[in-house]
Amino acid sequence: MKYRELLQEYKNGNLDEQEKIEVEKDIEKYEAISDYLFENSEIPGIDDVPEGSTDTIKVQPADTRDMVKVHPANTAEDFAKLINRRIRTAFIKAGICTALVTAAIILFVIYALPRLVDAHYYNPTETIGIDEFGQKVNRLTVDITTYSEAFMPSKYVYNANAYSRGYGKYDVTFYDGDGGYAGTIDKGNLRLFNPNELSPRINLIFRTDDSGKSVCFLSSPGGIRWIEPEGLDSLEDRSFYNASVTLDHSMRYDDFVSWCEANDIVPTWYAVSTYSNDGNPESLPLRYTGLEKNSYTTDRCVGFGTDYSMSLSCGLEKYPNLIWNEATVASDASGTSYLNYDVAKEHFLSMLTYLNDNYNSVNLFHDSIPDLWDYKQYVAKNGLYIYGFVICEDGEKLRQIDAVEDVEFVLADEKALY
Repeated sequence: MKYRELLQEYKNGNLDEQEKIEVEKDIEKYEAISDYLFENSEIPGIDDVPEGSTDTIKVQPADTRDMVKVHPANTAEDFAKLINRRIRTAFIKAGICTALVTAAIILFVIYALPRLVDAHYYNPTETIGIDEFGQKVNRLTVDITTYSEAFMPSKYVYNANAYSRGYGKYDVTFYDGDGGYAGTIDKGNLRLFNPNELSPRINLIFRTDDSGKSVCFLSSPGGIRWIEPEGLDSLEDRSFYNASVTLDHSMRYDDFVSWCEANDIVPTWYAVSTYSNDGNPESLPLRYTGLEKNSYTTDRCVGFGTDYSMSLSCGLEKYPNLIWNEATVASDASGTSYLNYDVAKEHFLSMLTYLNDNYNSVNLFHDSIPDLWDYKQYVAKNGLYIYGFVICEDGEKLRQIDAVEDVEFVLADEKALY
């Protein structure tokens, strides 16, 4: 009887007690062999079973009394070799699978995971357009140029670089007219090594004068908020200063350009009126009135500049004239550059739309930006009106501007630029 047949008889319960004991001993032995092979990969000497071994199991079948000689030695040898090969193959496959899974995890952690984390946070390296020279323009550059033009006269940032370190972390550098400054963006939070560089300095000041009249005026570009009667007299004639000029009423932009030409005035930034308490767009944006004497409050002011740094040939079609170039600039008789009314209005409205659409980007630079949607609605309805401007001039010229009709206040920074 073959051993396989013997096992089938054992499974069917047809063996007597002695036969059953013999088979169970063999099963136990083979299980021990399998366990050992699994733990040690190969049984030393398993292939050296002597030929001609006569180990037998005496079997007395249920239907006959004849003795049957079974030779399990050869079966054990074949079984051991089979188990050895299969376990060795399984180990090899397991090793290959483990290596592949490990390699996949390492590659995922190195290359894919940082980008997945980046996707959940502000990405300053995102390409947002192509400039006139065919170079890619990143999101940080468009965000900071738009933000600084709107809120940072005399501190316009014209370019920005960003380098990804993965997991939402970036090294960033900003460039303005005074050089550059650096910082980091970590999961949507900007940290500058000089933390005040991007803070808006100019504000619209509301106060009550000595006669009890409510007035408003622009602080100086550097943040001076009090008007000293003799302030301009202390300025040196040939030293240049950044200064803010507040008009006694708001002028439509094209009328303001003509007024500047007539008075030989060259602004670097225009303060746009976004509020009128009496519905007249020529009124000053006097939002707060009736303040106590010698007290004041402030409001964020917004405007646009005359500098430009680049032109995007594509990528910002939703925001026409957001970034303007020489093709959109006109000149007056003295050669001073300016935007015509329609382009200037479209440019300013596109700035507000862009900053409103990318509000998280604006908050990255500063967290107290006003409601730009209301500003946009006001300008779209009433037109582009200017109530003040920023200028860089010497002390003598600033005193001359202070004497010009329609000028209400001139407030200069204390420190000369040069």
